[in-house]
Amino acid sequence: MALPANGTTWPPAELDNILPKLREYSALYSNDTDALADIYARGNHGRKGVLGRLRTWFLGSKPTEQQDTSNIHISLGQEICRTSANLLFSEPATATVEDEKVQERLDLIAGPQFEQTIVSAAEISAALGGVYFRTAWDVKTRDHAFITKVDMDMALPVFSWGQLVAVTFWRVVAEENSTVWRHLERHELVNGNGVIFHGLYQGTTDNLGVMVPLTEQPATAGIQVDAEGKIDTLTEGLAVAYAPNISPSALWRHDPLGANLGRSDLEGIEQSLDALDELYSSWLRDIRLGKGRLIVGESMLRDLGAGMGAGFDLDASIFTPVKAAPSSAGSEKMAIEQVQFEIRTEDFLKAIDHFRRIILGAAGYSPQTFGMVDDGGAVTATEVGARERVSFITRKRKILGLKPALEYILAKTLAVDAVVFPGKGAQPLDVTVSFPDGLSDDPEAIARTNQLDWASQSASVETRVRRGHPDWDETQIDDEVAKIREEFGGELADPEDFGKDGAGLSTPPEPAPEPVGATG
Repeated sequence: MALPANGTTWPPAELDNILPKLREYSALYSNDTDALADIYARGNHGRKGVLGRLRTWFLGSKPTEQQDTSNIHISLGQEICRTSANLLFSEPATATVEDEKVQERLDLIAGPQFEQTIVSAAEISAALGGVYFRTAWDVKTRDHAFITKVDMDMALPVFSWGQLVAVTFWRVVAEENSTVWRHLERHELVNGNGVIFHGLYQGTTDNLGVMVPLTEQPATAGIQVDAEGKIDTLTEGLAVAYAPNISPSALWRHDPLGANLGRSDLEGIEQSLDALDELYSSWLRDIRLGKGRLIVGESMLRDLGAGMGAGFDLDASIFTPVKAAPSSAGSEKMAIEQVQFEIRTEDFLKAIDHFRRIILGAAGYSPQTFGMVDDGGAVTATEVGARERVSFITRKRKILGLKPALEYILAKTLAVDAVVFPGKGAQPLDVTVSFPDGLSDDPEAIARTNQLDWASQSASVETRVRRGHPDWDETQIDDEVAKIREEFGGELADPEDFGKDGAGLSTPPEPAPEPVGATG
């Protein structure tokens, strides 16, 4: 039986060292301060030993009566994950095959919905350390196979020599009191083909319980399986690919399972993020303590009646009554003393800037990527690349794990599409995924280069148009070249034709004299 036996502890014991840390990353990514406070207060955030017990966590500390409990959490962790996805897919990746008809089918599979899926997957992968891509199909709702993602904290993978050979996904489909229904989906190989086992379990929060028919829950009732509870993809290879965020993970390198997983962008910066929250919260308390206060004599307060105490005509919340004698002049007045604490804004800004730089550098990003440096002047794409070199190195490392996973799952989906939707144009072909460099060309620099090429007659009209419009197709480029030639006429001779029959010259060349003695 490919699926777990009845009564199995769940989540599985193989993930005991991994899931607690993934819960912490998930809370940092989702800005769940309640979960973070609970994790840090309990000390169950993936650290064992004396260091884990002694470390003081700001969000996990218990406030006293004298402390201001209005702490705030800064979403820098989420910002890092979002920026990671933006760096990878600020320009869409392209998927190609060496067959025009199959390319049309691939374009349908890798359309806008797939683009949304991989951007979402990249963001989650940055938070958790990796993501799974899964081939799926539903003849009732779509006329082609498609690709979905599964987050790393809902999967139990099996690796062999670093290669994914099987994986079990799970999700909670229903809860009622202490009863939990889970849907398990097991991907493995049978005779080289990818097969998928489905099972519905009725259990508790920490136990799978017993397997029940899929029809007992609406979420699984429509899954059609054979007598063994499986679906055969009828194609070679798993219907799943794993894409690590960045390898390796320093945290899990000695864990038999974790050593094959990727590293989260949040790994190693947890305490710095917690310190950043403390800085911002302290600054907020500084601002609140800096509110103006006036100290007035008690004799200046108005009696509000029996049992009602005394008050002042203006905003009473800014006054502090004190026991004081009238002034030496003998009147009922005394000097009103103003108390205004200094707000250390400049000090806090410097400290926050310092911590943000430490955090971003440890996560593998340049501060400039997050807008921390702005000299007010325009910069070229080359200068942007130089300033953000660390971020683009991190981006290239992420592509190393993402590119082969996308190429595999797209090829697998093409093969499944050919079986499930025969005659639609799909064939099992290799797919090539290409990522742009991630930098937008500077329009001014392009125009300057084109101008120099025109003046030196070193590039054709078509080359210059392609350079200025890299996103145009052949038809758009040909149309633009034709319009330019029509508008400027003979002034735009191609370099290879320059000088031929007067092309590109203001006056045609004089004909060469005939040789002496020539006869006509």
